[in-house]
Amino acid sequence: MAEEESFRDGLTRRDVLRASAGAAGGLALAGGLFGRGLDAMAAPAVPGAGPYGALQAPDANGMRLPVGFTSREIARTDKPLGKSNKPFHFLPDGMGTFKTDDGFILVSNSEAPYIEGAWETGTAAIRFDKNFNVTDYYDILKGTDLNCSGGVTPWGTWLSCEERSNDSSKGGGAVWECDPYGVKPAVRHPKMGLFKHEACSIDPIGKAAYLTEDLATGCLYKFTPTSYPDLSAGKLEAAKVEVDGTVTWLPINDPEGAVTPPRDQQPDATRFKRGEGMWYDDGVIYFATTQDDRVYAYHCAENEIEVLYDGVSTGDDAPLHDVDNVTVSPISGDLYACEDAGDLQVRLISTEGEAAPFVQLPGPDHENSEMTGPAFDPTGNRFYFASQRAVGGGVIYEVSGPFRRTRAEEIPPGPKDRKKPRVKIRTLGKPSLRRLLRNGQPFKLIIKEDSPPVELEIKLVTKLRRAAGKGSRQVTIGRLSTKAGKSGKSGKSRNKRIRMKVGRGYKKRLRRRDVAQAKLIVVATDAEGNRTRKTKRVRFS
Repeated sequence: MAEEESFRDGLTRRDVLRASAGAAGGLALAGGLFGRGLDAMAAPAVPGAGPYGALQAPDANGMRLPVGFTSREIARTDKPLGKSNKPFHFLPDGMGTFKTDDGFILVSNSEAPYIEGAWETGTAAIRFDKNFNVTDYYDILKGTDLNCSGGVTPWGTWLSCEERSNDSSKGGGAVWECDPYGVKPAVRHPKMGLFKHEACSIDPIGKAAYLTEDLATGCLYKFTPTSYPDLSAGKLEAAKVEVDGTVTWLPINDPEGAVTPPRDQQPDATRFKRGEGMWYDDGVIYFATTQDDRVYAYHCAENEIEVLYDGVSTGDDAPLHDVDNVTVSPISGDLYACEDAGDLQVRLISTEGEAAPFVQLPGPDHENSEMTGPAFDPTGNRFYFASQRAVGGGVIYEVSGPFRRTRAEEIPPGPKDRKKPRVKIRTLGKPSLRRLLRNGQPFKLIIKEDSPPVELEIKLVTKLRRAAGKGSRQVTIGRLSTKAGKSGKSGKSRNKRIRMKVGRGYKKRLRRRDVAQAKLIVVATDAEGNRTRKTKRVRFS
């Protein structure tokens, strides 16, 4: 598919319907606006039942959950909370948790405008003991406006982001670094940019912060501190996404936007359709865009970005719309995403590539609300989120149950290597049937192994109708055998680019189709015989 065709196909019916008057005059094609790179990436996550199955009937809190899970109300606007009996704040939004010696702290932003003597809380903290009982509640940031989301830092502070453009006399739109214990005063960091912030997340390996902007023409930003982890000074840049998903970072010379807003200082920067929640996990920055129903994954070390979920390409029956705040389970790696409209669900995108329901608030008390602030306690055993504008005030809920623990634990080294190869699969470019049939679909494999070389058996599988015309069956339409790595060089990551081609006998049958859902299955076997099977879902349009 030519580059022009790829971009044109990206402007779908849903994009047109959702384009707002605030999108700088509509669907402009100049510069980086709605950049071509974004429309040239894969969208592998597909609807499915997920690891927990169907949602059950509403419980006592009016919440639908999978079998085995239960809910509890933690806090509600204006109700006294903790030993201080301080009334809980208005419009709860972004949240994060911090481990303590006797439990943990849950911080919660308030997306309310500052009104002296009325609504003064920017961010507050709820303290829990080791038995998950609330013991205290207190402010950690006051006097700020529209604190939407934010992010936790590796050094134990909370970054609270103001969702206000820098257009007020007091200079709004800042990132504030807060002490979850409420002992140290919050610190304003204007060098991280003054704009309509949504969320912020830290890559501790690359020693950089990433930030989203809640505008239809907003950018994805990277802030590199001069002296990590001090965020008071550093370099701000905006992302330009290339067609192959690689990212070029363009400098923002005036992060405080004294004359020109940061997003307008680099016209070639890629525009994201309302950047929302963001979360760092295992070398990846995940973030969502509300206006086009997408979740992205930015791979920090490789400087590459891909679409993890695309509600537009999935169609009107897509399970996840209006994607807002996101988080990742520390014990399974599943991503949880909130909806800020529609049927009000928290959906998870499993590590297997399924977008599945996890929580729903169907009752009339939540009709005009939105789901916000997903966060796990530090052990990964309890899940927290808010209904921001529920009748009676914003509410924070807790969900407990049989959360799966699927992340592999490290095996201590012994006389024989028993660690399985670790494999990640990246889809390169925008998959299309036309490209697949002509030249094959390229993929990138990232492999880490202590006993190289690694034998790779790869196949591309899809469903095809039976020759008799009755029903369908799984068919392997392409195969490839290859190796990665050389003996003697253990423990290093290796990149292996492959191109999957379709067997001649299946090309004619595939040409009759408009869309094909397929799976790339990779079986990696190291020199010790340890084996890993990895699957990546791909949609060929």
